[in-house]
Amino acid sequence: MNELSLKIGLSSEIEMNVSEKNTAETVGSGGLDVYATPAMIALMERAAFSAVEPYLPEGYTTVGTSIQIKHVAATPVGMKVRALAELIGVEGKKLLFRVEAYDEAEKIGEGQHERYVVDSQKFRNKVYTKSEG
Repeated sequence: MNELSLKIGLSSEIEMNVSEKNTAETVGSGGLDVYATPAMIALMERAAFSAVEPYLPEGYTTVGTSIQIKHVAATPVGMKVRALAELIGVEGKKLLFRVEAYDEAEKIGEGQHERYVVDSQKFRNKVYTKSEG
């Protein structure tokens, strides 16, 4: 793979409705029927992935490697949530995103997320050799 053509400022927004399947109680991250932190993080990662995926060379993707998040407000079942990701740094294959999440009333989360660009097949081959040994 030659030099990446990813530009600072690429962004994406993903939204969904909070349901019983993504509450803290259901996913096991807590005991309340409110939007789970792991679900919010997954939505943020999906937004970051979506921001750059169309610009990658064929056969390449990104994988999440680090996330620093604050979950600052709870969201009830039935409310819409959205995550925004903006590419704020590119260092070779390392990508850094600013991520935020909102429900219909307020900001519910914020932080940074790091992803790496990988060759999909080489990555799969390396991972699946673990199960062969």
